[in-house]
Amino acid sequence: MKEDNILLNGTKKITDFLGKVDKKKKTTQAIAAITGMSMAAVLGAMTLYDSFFPRYERPEYSVYPGVYNYEIAKEYVKRDEFYYSIGDIKLKGYFYPADNSKGLVVVVHGLHAGADDYLPIIIYLVQNDYSVFAYDGRGTYDSEGSSTVGMCQSLVDLDYTLSYIQTSSRFKNQPLFLLGHSCGGYAVTAVLELKKGIKACAAIAPVNNCYTLILEKGQQYAGSLASAGLPKVFLDAYQKALFGKYTKCNGVDGINSTTTPVLIAHGTEDKVISFSEQSIISHRNEIRNPQVKYYIKSGKQGGHDSIWHSEKAIMYKESVAQQLEELKKQKDADITHEELIAFYKQIDNQLYSEINYELMDCIIEMFDSVNCK
Repeated sequence: MKEDNILLNGTKKITDFLGKVDKKKKTTQAIAAITGMSMAAVLGAMTLYDSFFPRYERPEYSVYPGVYNYEIAKEYVKRDEFYYSIGDIKLKGYFYPADNSKGLVVVVHGLHAGADDYLPIIIYLVQNDYSVFAYDGRGTYDSEGSSTVGMCQSLVDLDYTLSYIQTSSRFKNQPLFLLGHSCGGYAVTAVLELKKGIKACAAIAPVNNCYTLILEKGQQYAGSLASAGLPKVFLDAYQKALFGKYTKCNGVDGINSTTTPVLIAHGTEDKVISFSEQSIISHRNEIRNPQVKYYIKSGKQGGHDSIWHSEKAIMYKESVAQQLEELKKQKDADITHEELIAFYKQIDNQLYSEINYELMDCIIEMFDSVNCK
């Protein structure tokens, strides 16, 4: 019986692999026909595109300071862990119950991050009587998937996740709120056009349009050379093949499709999502939803991640980085892995990841105001 299972599993893996090869070949042929590019050019562009969206594993927490590890966070919140299906894969979900819960907040992480990277925010939400549903997106941390696919994947994952939540006997009757950062901010706003019943939504440093972002980022860093490897005609065809209907979605259209209260937070010094070009806030003149509020920060808290951290945390991080540089100079040699672990053991994790309470209180206040109606 055991040998039969091994043979069956081996056959399934071979079948799945051949299926993926066949699908890729058909996709390549279709894109070549649509774009007029050669098969070789399409394959090269697909390989380049896919290289930007690898799988992301958890960091090594012994050299990753802050409250981004549940072994530290479990002192403050309890959670249930589980898997749920979205299409052909399973995502890892995390539920943090709050006593006397006012509702359920779905927290959506950005690209290059996972659910636990937002534990400081999750803890604060639970402490303010909001239960939290967080998850690792496709190809991230504990979820399945060999890659993160592309920037629109955050919206795909959220759409499926909300369908799961809204049909689950455990979650479906709770008031539902959304909070996302970066690509997660794009997802929580864009999904408002696809899903109804959302009480309020908070987006921190949100991208407006993940479909166009990869081309915009290329132009930002490479100018006219950006289209050499990934021409727009290819990007349009390939992303439509990957994401279908989701390529038509963006944050502004999602916000305008409803009167759901929305808070948009962005820093003027954001180097990841440009405040003046790629962000939702740069499209303020297009937003018609009367219940949208804005939170803008400059200076030390004006960055992509620093906007949701306190000034004390930002200054402490700078101090830690300086201490590490001084240690390297004193040794006049590379720091060993053991020495790095010892160095980070003496870090104040709470201070290192302290949140921007002003921003979080604005979000809590919006959530509370909806609950009072």
